[in-house]
Amino acid sequence: MVGLILAAGKGSRFSSDGKSGVCKALLEVGGVPLISYSLNNLLRLGVTRAVIVIGPQHHNIIETLGDRFCGMELQYVEQVQPIGLASAMLCAKDLIDEDVVLQLSDEVFLDPVPAEDLLAAFSSADFAVGYTIDRAENIRRNFSVETDAEERILRCTEKPTEIVNDRKGTGFCIFSAACYALLKHDYDAETNQPGDLCDFINDLIRCGKRGIAVPVAAEEININTAQELLYARRQTAQRGRLS
Repeated sequence: MVGLILAAGKGSRFSSDGKSGVCKALLEVGGVPLISYSLNNLLRLGVTRAVIVIGPQHHNIIETLGDRFCGMELQYVEQVQPIGLASAMLCAKDLIDEDVVLQLSDEVFLDPVPAEDLLAAFSSADFAVGYTIDRAENIRRNFSVETDAEERILRCTEKPTEIVNDRKGTGFCIFSAACYALLKHDYDAETNQPGDLCDFINDLIRCGKRGIAVPVAAEEININTAQELLYARRQTAQRGRLS
């Protein structure tokens, strides 16, 4: 099982001019780079190798992390033009031929679910999508996860207008090697489809793949604004650590 961390975003909302961007993955939270939380989450799942997708302006990630993180091997690929999460995932296609643990570089989990519970959920499915219980306004800014009574995923909706439950999807997912191979086979570069993560998940469902929704933490902080960054830093100070 290999880790895949997406860190190619421009971070323009954190720049002084709103255009140039900053390396969001290296913003400090709790005295360490933000991306450290995603890396630590992979470590607790037993991942020994991670591929990090970076943007052309963010080679300082390589300079900061190097080729090892607490014994875990790090490899890097560049996404020249950030045009969606599915495209970013495909940047690593030549380095991945096994089950994939997906993480974003800008999310942290408060009171995470034990790793063995996450892996147990994935063992009965082709893929797993992590969620947290959240308010409707936060779900609208992220994506919703609809399931049946057995936690089988029926549909995921990016930035939904209609809220059907209290489950907010996160960037934490586990995909079998067969699911990742489908992305490599079906992605259309001319149309950029599937485009976002929900597109890919819904394509897998249409192909008959079994997806399971699994709670990942008491709360997820997806850091896209300065306000969310400040909130994460406050939580770090109050709790002593984030995972």
